[in-house]
Amino acid sequence: MPKNKTEWLRAELDKLGLELLDIYGFKDVDHIRVKDKLTGKVSLYESKRKIATLASVEEARALAQEIAKSIHGK
Repeated sequence: MPKNKTEWLRAELDKLGLELLDIYGFKDVDHIRVKDKLTGKVSLYESKRKIATLASVEEARALAQEIAKSIHGK
């Protein structure tokens, strides 16, 4: 099990068919760039929650699902 919070998010996004490209951290938000593996479309997601504040894999899973929902519109 990866201990790095970014790796938690990367693994959870991978399960949803998304590839984590990079994370840009700002004071209040993180911008997360992801690529849809099926379509190749690159999207930018603005997370109000900082990646550094993730405390568990479950929280990373919830954030990954938020990102997928935002990108796929489901």
